[in-house]
Amino acid sequence: MEKVVKGKITKITNFGAFMAIEGGKSGMIHISEISQSFVKNIHDFLKEGQEIEAAIISEDENGRLALSLKRLIPKAAPKVTSGPPDDFYSPRKGDDKSFEAMMTRFKSVSDEKICDLKKGYDGKRGKNTKKTKH
Repeated sequence: MEKVVKGKITKITNFGAFMAIEGGKSGMIHISEISQSFVKNIHDFLKEGQEIEAAIISEDENGRLALSLKRLIPKAAPKVTSGPPDDFYSPRKGDDKSFEAMMTRFKSVSDEKICDLKKGYDGKRGKNTKKTKH
């Protein structure tokens, strides 16, 4: 695990936040290292003057640190299931299992999809627009 440091946010930009670290060093938290979710606005997550902890990702030859907040957040463990959900095999309300009913539903959905495809294709080809000679 990376080393964790404490510090204070000194400046926030569109691409990240700069942090003064105890001991006189400085580092930057790139926008992609702030949260595990998408970060549109850094100000939603950090404020100037805020004291936080961050993980050190790397250090360059000038002693500047690349920092991360999201690496300190434990990842949620994936749900482990022993099989399908309980209601997976149970019939749905109004679900008719007869072959004729299934074929009727399939034909209806299929016809709708084909109609939509034809509309899109005809619109791109200009089939619906008739040009008349004057």
